[in-house]
Order: sequence, then structure tokens, then C-alpha cells
Amino acid sequence: MCGITAIVSIDKRHRNDALLNALKTLELRGPDEYGIWEGKNISIGHRRLSVMGLTNGKQPISSLCEQIVVACNGELYDHKKLRDQFSNEYNFKTDSDSEVLIPLYLKYGIEGMMKYLIGEFAFVLYDKRIDTLYAVRDRFGIKPLCWFHDKGQTIIASKAKAIMACGIKAEWDKISLMQSLSMHYQPTDRTMFAKINQVEPGHILVCKEGAQPKKIKYWDINYPKDTSYNQLTLAEETKYINDFHDLLYESVKTRLISDVPVCCHLSGGLDSSTIAGMMSKITNNEPTHCFTIVFPNTDTEYDEDLLATETVEHIGGVMHRIKISQRQIIDNLSDAVYHSEGLAVNGHLSCKYLLNKEIKKQGFKVALTGEGADECLAGYPHLRKDIIANLSNLEREELTKRLYLTNLAITGTEIAVGNTLDCSALEHKLGHIPSFLQAKASIGHRMYQFLSDDMLYECSKHDFFNELLAKYETDNLLKGRHPVNQSLYFWTKLTLCNYILGTLGDGCEMASSIEGRLPFLDHRLFEYAAKLPMQMKIKAYTNEKYILKEAAKPYITNSVYKRQKHPFQSPPLTRFFTKEDFCRLRDELTSLDFSKTGFFDAHKVRKLIESIPSMSVLDQTIYEPVVMLMLTIKYMNNRLLQ
Repeated sequence: MCGITAIVSIDKRHRNDALLNALKTLELRGPDEYGIWEGKNISIGHRRLSVMGLTNGKQPISSLCEQIVVACNGELYDHKKLRDQFSNEYNFKTDSDSEVLIPLYLKYGIEGMMKYLIGEFAFVLYDKRIDTLYAVRDRFGIKPLCWFHDKGQTIIASKAKAIMACGIKAEWDKISLMQSLSMHYQPTDRTMFAKINQVEPGHILVCKEGAQPKKIKYWDINYPKDTSYNQLTLAEETKYINDFHDLLYESVKTRLISDVPVCCHLSGGLDSSTIAGMMSKITNNEPTHCFTIVFPNTDTEYDEDLLATETVEHIGGVMHRIKISQRQIIDNLSDAVYHSEGLAVNGHLSCKYLLNKEIKKQGFKVALTGEGADECLAGYPHLRKDIIANLSNLEREELTKRLYLTNLAITGTEIAVGNTLDCSALEHKLGHIPSFLQAKASIGHRMYQFLSDDMLYECSKHDFFNELLAKYETDNLLKGRHPVNQSLYFWTKLTLCNYILGTLGDGCEMASSIEGRLPFLDHRLFEYAAKLPMQMKIKAYTNEKYILKEAAKPYITNSVYKRQKHPFQSPPLTRFFTKEDFCRLRDELTSLDFSKTGFFDAHKVRKLIESIPSMSVLDQTIYEPVVMLMLTIKYMNNRLLQ
């Protein structure tokens, strides 16, 4: 995995200084070496984490005619097949998988080449013949890519801080901040920083000197127009299960190709356990190194040590436990925010940061993860609330009650509690309110209680749910789709891209120079799953990821097979704390530098914090996202905007 940057500007001296500064901020993304390519009005830089082609893979890479230049962050998994395909018409100079981008572009053009790319990637490609720079991001946004344009200058970089290092002033993007206060996530086309944008997943940014960059969409999720929930025959189910198994197995196998050792993230859940089990099988039972976060002195709702240990013993793997306390979560949160450039609603941000730190310490550069399975197969508990919406009142009430009783950890973050912000735009456009967006609106409603008068006034000018709908082709891509798939579409665009992949994923992985690989987000697997009958995803309205459970049986334990989905959450800081931890939390959120942001009412915040010890367990749980958003806003302001 790597870091990339490109600057289009006439001022060569300023451009080169800026490029070096940007590359310095990206050192952790590529600590092994760096390279620079310079043209008349463009400079491209690359920092390399050597995983493939260890001794002959330096970037940027130019074509033999010096007309095409590319720098890539990520992995292109079909590169050996593509090399063979182009061996008679293109002379490869390196062993890097990234070099296949050049002959692909020369033959198919920038849009045509995209269907041949499999993997996690973000890259820049410059065509000197037409003086055009393309910035491309993978289909799901696994790899980050930011851009800035002003006064004829365009800057592309893997992270926003690299653009800031080019002399761009770091300021809050007020729209992103206000949307985050309202529904946790900033818009997918923006960062938290003014004028610094994101290349959206599945998009190409086209840049020419002096011109405003243009966007091209090359891929999107297209669910079938089907709202049915019909029973399938045993033969039909078996065919789906076998086909899905083969696609996932091949995806894991492909992502084990590496010139350095590969490990895996392991929780007590189905997704990562399946990956670990398949890894063990594919590597002929060579011990699979599994890294697991454990929380001593909490309950099994958060601590998954026993289940993970059972899985490691089942596959004959090697267990690496990372024991994390509440104090460590607080102590490491500022660094995690700095590296990820994102806000959080739970201490899992610090945990992911510490997990990857330990992976690096143990000598690994590559880790397979289970992220994407729930998006692929409708695995989240909140989607069960969407699927039962049309049942009779009695059935719906019973299943909803069971959902809340067994999912305290996500109550208030993914399933709503209490009043919400106005979600009528969603109901009007979609015919229902996706349960997770309703939950985010409940966070927003609680958050608004503590905003300053000025910030509350600014937020009142917006209907962020209506603005969200306006960004997507709702009539074309969502009309007539199953409510669960409608919810999944928005979750994938917002939560998966911005939070799971960006903040918790790449942001925490690359802070320790770790390349994350995600078998469930192979687009071929995802496209297959998108068209599955809903009952293969959620069986009998309650059995989530049914197809995966059946396909994974040979690799997982019975405990994992029977377990209900529990999204990874750390024990809430608002519920599990010592006196010392609480004092630290109170001091941070009642400090002068936090009140100076002007975003919150200092008196109301102090009153909230002081009330936490006497709250019920439910209230402590549902107010944690409010407290964590405040805390991470403080750290982002201190570390990235000063």
C-alpha cells in the first residue's frame, strides 16, 4: 500500500517544494521508498510500501515512450493475467502490479479500462499527449483519494493533510461538520476540511491545467427491482450457497498473493472467522496469524476473546491478543483522529489504531479483514428492522422488541432511540425511513441539544436528509428496490466509505504502514450478492447472512455459526470507566480550547458530562456517540486545524 500525490501548476519551483512536503506527510503510507516524476506543468509523487515486486517496483512508472505516467496506491489482483495478455504489445519495466495500468489505458482508454481492474486502489494517470491527469478511486472507496482546485492549481493526494502540506490553509468544512453533527457522516464527496474534496468511490476525476476538474462515474451498485420475499427450493438454495462459496474462496485466495507474510484481523464474528478459516485451508494449514482485540473486565457483549480463541484453535492458527483498557482508548484517540482524519462515535477508532500498531510490531505488512460482508449480505441488525416493516403489527412489535433486547451495544447508533431530526424527506422519496438513518437522526437530535446558538442556527438552514437524497440517482437506482437494499445503498455510500473503510480502515491501517485487504469487497462477489433473493441474505426475517453461514460451515465453529451479528464496538467510555477515566473525559470536554471552537454550549456540555455517572445503562449507551463526536471534534481541531 502506498501514498500518492500529484500537482498541476505552472509554478514549477513552488510545485516541487509542495510535492516534497506532501510526500513527507505520507511517509507512513509508504516508508520503504519514494519517487518523483516531473513534467512541464505537472509533478507526480509516490511513497511505497513494498508488498509486490519488492526489488523492482518503484513508482511513478512511465511508459517506454514517456507519454503515460502512473502512480498507484493499492493492489490490482489480476495483474499477472493482464501482463500475459499484453506481453506481446507492451514491454514491462517493473515487477509492480501497478504497471498494467499503462497498457490497459493505451488499449481501452480511461473509462474502458476500469472493468478490467480487480482490487483496492486509487491512482493517478497522466497522459502527456493530451495534457490530462486522471485521478481514479476504486468502486467502494477502500483507498482514499482527495483533491483541491483553486486559481488554476489542482492538487491530488491520498490524504487531506498532504494537500494542507502544499500550503493550503486547514479550515473546517462547515457543511461536512454540520452534516456530521446531524447524522454522523460527512458527504462522500467532501472531507472535513474546507475546499479539500474526496474523489467519490467508483469515480474518475479529469484534470486539465487551469480548468475546473470534471467527474465521471464508472461504477455503481445496481440492486434488482424486486421487493418480493418468496420461498426457495432446497436445490435453489444449495446452488446459491455453492456459487457464493466459490466466489468468496477465490477472493480470499487471490488476496493471499503477496511477497511478504499475510495475517488477519479476527473478532468473534462470522465474517473474520470465515476469512481466517479459508486462509488456513488455502495455505495448506500453515498457521494463520490472527490478531484479536480483547477488553478485560467487561462483558461478552464487547469482549470476544472466547469466541476468537475457539476459532484459532479450530483452524490451528496463532493467536495474538491486543488487550485494551478504557484508559488506552482515551490516550490514543487523538493520534487515531490525526491519522484517520475522521470523527468517531465509539472508542473502536482507538482500538483499530492499536490493533494495527501491534500487527506492525509483529512484523506483518498485510492483513485480511472481514469488512464488507454485512454490506454484501445485509448482515447488520438494523436491517432486520427494515425487513419487518411491512409485517403485521403483532409480528413487527414482537420482532422489534427482540431486536432491541439483544442489541444494546448498537442502540442509539444503528437503531433509533427517542426523538429524531426530521426524516420526512426520506419517507417521501423512498416510502420508508431506513432504520440506520433514523438512528443517525436520533444522534443528531441529541447532539443539537448541546450546540451553541450560532451553530444551531446554521444547522437549521439545512435539511441534510433531503440534501443526501439529492446527491444520488434515487429514481434510477433505488425506486422499486427492496427496502433493505435501499438502506444498504445509503449505508454503503456513507457508513462503509466514510467510516468503516476510511476512518476505521485505511486511516488506522496506514498509520502503522499496514495494507488491509477485503475479500468481501471483490466487486464480482458483491455484484453477485446484490442480485441474490432477499431470503438468502436474511432468512425468516431474523437469520442474517444466511448464505454465508451455510457456505462457511466447513471453516467455522458451531458457536460462530449460531451467533447473532454483533458489530465491533468497544465498551462505551460513558458506561465503563474508572474515576480517573471520567475525570479525563470531563477535563477534555470542559477545557478552554474545546469551548473556543464555538460549536457547543459550554454550560450544557458540562451539565451532560456531570450527569453521566447517574444515568441508566441505556442512557449511558445512547449518549456515548454524542460524547465521542465531541471528543473527536476536539482532537481534530487541535491536531489538524491549528
